[in-house]
Amino acid sequence: MSIDIIKEQINRFLSSGTPEVMAIKGKWGVGKTYSWNKFLKEAKDADRINLKKYSYVSLFGINSLDSLKYEIFEKVIGCNLIGTNANLETFKNHSTDFVKTTLKKGLDLTKFKSTTHVIESLAFLSLNETIICIDDLERKGKSLEIKDVLGLVSLLKEQKKCKVIFLLNDGEDGLEDYEKYREKVIDFELEFSPTAEECAHIAFADTSLDGYTSQILKESTVKLNIKNIRILKKIERLILLTAAYLKDYENEITHQVVHSLTLFSWCYYCERSEDVPTLDFVTNLERSFFGIEFEEGDSDKHKKWKTTVYEYGYRMTDEFDSLLSKAVRTGYFVETEFKEKASKKNKEVIASKSAQSFYDAWNLYCDSFDDNQSEVVNSIYENFKKYTKFIEPHSLESTVSLFRELGEDDKAEELIDLYISDRKEESELFNPDGFSFFCGLKDQSIIDKFSATYQASVVSESAEQILERIAGKDGWNPEDLIVLSNTAVSQYCEIFKGVRAGDQRRSFVKTCLQFGQVQDSNCKQIAITATDALKLIAKESSINKLRVKGYGVQLND
Repeated sequence: MSIDIIKEQINRFLSSGTPEVMAIKGKWGVGKTYSWNKFLKEAKDADRINLKKYSYVSLFGINSLDSLKYEIFEKVIGCNLIGTNANLETFKNHSTDFVKTTLKKGLDLTKFKSTTHVIESLAFLSLNETIICIDDLERKGKSLEIKDVLGLVSLLKEQKKCKVIFLLNDGEDGLEDYEKYREKVIDFELEFSPTAEECAHIAFADTSLDGYTSQILKESTVKLNIKNIRILKKIERLILLTAAYLKDYENEITHQVVHSLTLFSWCYYCERSEDVPTLDFVTNLERSFFGIEFEEGDSDKHKKWKTTVYEYGYRMTDEFDSLLSKAVRTGYFVETEFKEKASKKNKEVIASKSAQSFYDAWNLYCDSFDDNQSEVVNSIYENFKKYTKFIEPHSLESTVSLFRELGEDDKAEELIDLYISDRKEESELFNPDGFSFFCGLKDQSIIDKFSATYQASVVSESAEQILERIAGKDGWNPEDLIVLSNTAVSQYCEIFKGVRAGDQRRSFVKTCLQFGQVQDSNCKQIAITATDALKLIAKESSINKLRVKGYGVQLND
């Protein structure tokens, strides 16, 4: 039954003064109590409630009819106060009215031996023409029988002219007596079975999230068919925790936060369901580039889970998602940690969007046969300058190659220099042994300028200082090898001859010669250059010749 029909029936129930009993049944967590309270307050605000008093009672833990009777009395408030929970003040006001009414009838409570019992009995007698909501019937105390509750409700309707509504969790154990006796007591029963869209509307109707975030949240929960209001509110709470951090980021970051938190929360709080993948299963899925990929040995359940996750639009877990999944488990975010991961992800998003703007400029070249060389060159040229920091080296080479083919060598060289100037702080970008060269750069000007830039960026220590640091040890940095491999023979001569401590000289020489055993071009070059330096030293005198032979260097006598 749709929410609109439920609301219509509740309004009819509240606006009528006719004593009657209504029951609303639905799955646990779909928002029966939440909706009742919402529609009740709306009816109060619109002045559509016929009776003057209201009482809400949960049967959770109540073990006797006397306790239930007094609980109903204790929770009575004026219908004008609906939306305010019963409290000491409302109880005081209602009790005062009750005492005044009792005294007017000339009843002297001091004549009774058990004043408490009399008050409880009289309190129940005061429950005339009251709207009473009884919730959690299936959670009543063990000593309270459902048939007795139904008998009391029948009395409230028939003798006290009350209107009673039951809120029931359908399918729960312990409701057998309700099913057995309901036709004698319940006037009409409504099935509360809202759609996921309706549940999202109920849960997020009063959200403080902005329009974009709220829209993504509703779309995400509907896609997973989440109907449990408690889970929806848990998801909303986590997203609200991030709201203050997200305002400075791209919309893509907000989308990822909402999209991932919704999936992770659903998995975490519904993991007992066979149809819902566990959170660990989702966060450990390997990235799929070609759609759903089933592996040998996947069970039918895991295949179904993969299909669910893929259709939801979740592909892989990155660092930011790992942080979000951790928050679902712990219930909170660490601000510094969140901002660090979000900022990193935001930079990736900006880079991707900016690079795409550059690549779009290439459409002038790729998507037509127009005679528009000048327009093509100028568009690519201007967009390149605008988005230099987000363009990959292979795209630089494609641009340079195109410009050279079109006779625009000056512009090609200008873009190479601009690229290096704008990104010189990213030293590894220009590393000859790094990713950019692995991609197969062929333009010699790019290769030479990149290599020179990288070497200039890593030469912060002299060869002698590096040898002092690494001699006799097994570790070194790639930058150390570049400096040492580019050190001249004459410089090695000066280093070896300038060291005054014998142990240090031996350590320097042995370190340089041992690089010859490493399968790396820079390492091989260090050993070759150091050997040539030792051979020059050997030629200086007979005694030095003997000294050099002591290092195992082969000399041509």
